[in-house]
Amino acid sequence: MEPEALERFLSPGRGSGLRSRRRLRPGELLYRGQPFAYVVSKEQLGGVCEHCLRRNEHLHRCSQCKVAKYCGKSCQKEAWLDHKQECRCLKSVEPNIPPDSVRLAGRIVFKLLRQSTCLSERLYSFSDLQSNIEQLSEEMKDGLRHLAQTLQLYLKTEIQDVSHLPPAIDFFQIFTKVTCNCFTISNGEMQDVGVGLYPSMSLLNHSCDPNCVIVFEGYQLLLHSVREIQIGEEDAEKLAGEEHAWKEVKDAVNEVRYPKSKEEWEQVLARCQNLLSSNTGRLPDTNIYQLKMLDCAMDACINLESWEEALYYGSRTLGPYRLYYPGFHPLRAVQLMRVGKLQYSQDMFPQALETLKEAYDIMKVTHGTDHSLMQVLMEIKEQCEAIMRTQ
Repeated sequence: MEPEALERFLSPGRGSGLRSRRRLRPGELLYRGQPFAYVVSKEQLGGVCEHCLRRNEHLHRCSQCKVAKYCGKSCQKEAWLDHKQECRCLKSVEPNIPPDSVRLAGRIVFKLLRQSTCLSERLYSFSDLQSNIEQLSEEMKDGLRHLAQTLQLYLKTEIQDVSHLPPAIDFFQIFTKVTCNCFTISNGEMQDVGVGLYPSMSLLNHSCDPNCVIVFEGYQLLLHSVREIQIGEEDAEKLAGEEHAWKEVKDAVNEVRYPKSKEEWEQVLARCQNLLSSNTGRLPDTNIYQLKMLDCAMDACINLESWEEALYYGSRTLGPYRLYYPGFHPLRAVQLMRVGKLQYSQDMFPQALETLKEAYDIMKVTHGTDHSLMQVLMEIKEQCEAIMRTQ
């Protein structure tokens, strides 16, 4: 991480912000940060390692709580400091696993009690985080109070008396900070695998024309510039088609939970196929919910190893992706790479090479050449070039 690239400043009307201290070129790594705390999301529990967040079919579970699972001994050892107290809490509430925000808040409480500092607080610490409590409705506050009570019950084996906690550790306040400052952690395939708190990155102000993007390598957050940024600079028609048709698709998309078995994937695919065929001519692929449905169908086909059908759906997403994620965008890079891999598997080598080159041009800016996903992309691209030379 290069400390002099970014600085904290007061953004008029927006509170604290992050800005560049020098002129930056597209593709520069502005920040690489560890989370202050993170957890695997509930629906991915058992499918990814609790420490490195990598997907693995042969995970070893913690012999105590039987909830946390790891790639092996080294990941378990590295995770122990964060899992030690949580382990007893999970054991005490089994078989109920608390919501992601409660598990994350629990880890934050234990970290604050250990008074351990974190590299991700260099520009902004946990205590600096804004809670925006004045903007919350009473209903929202009630929800957060309920979460605070859930947290109190969850931590009971480790913290018997909340009144003995230091004043800085207020359960309700922790939830107000978590709600508006946590990041969803996605893996290389851009699937959500966890939630984490990266205090310094909470300074980023949102823009509809972003000058930098966030990607993850395991639990590390990487911030890359995607266009030239000057010193001191801060950081399609979605509902086209027939309304009743896209509302039906929207409901179907929202109902899909991450399938765990082949049977569940088959059910998801059947639902997608049914809706996509019945909406031919009624919904363009650029409709945001139609696009999500195509993505869903593509995922199902990949998981069921129906490569030809996966490519059919994947190819239909590329136009809409260009519309929604123009310029340098990590989601578009990953989608191009997925489609390129499918073309390669179908022996469509010239088309695959074109698609993979397009993915490469975006990914070298959004992910950087050292990212593990970039290494995989380079490998397939080189294999494709080698085959074409022999033909």
